[in-house]
Amino acid sequence: MSIFVTSGVSGQIKTWRLPSGDLSVTGPLSGPLEQIMFEVCGRTGAKSNGNVGCKGWIVPARSAEATVAALEKRCIKIS
Repeated sequence: MSIFVTSGVSGQIKTWRLPSGDLSVTGPLSGPLEQIMFEVCGRTGAKSNGNVGCKGWIVPARSAEATVAALEKRCIKIS
């Protein structure tokens, strides 16, 4: 699991690999971090309604590395 934050913004974005190899991306339901998740995950990912054990975005395995790289450019990785 990786945890991303943005200076001056409350909350965290968390990512982890699912058994399928897909990437789960979760975070606040509103605000600047939600906007970052939308911008980073919106083209290749799909909104998750919780039916795979999480709420947020599911990014296909083929796009996972690019998604993490985009988060690293926009946020501070703390874990």
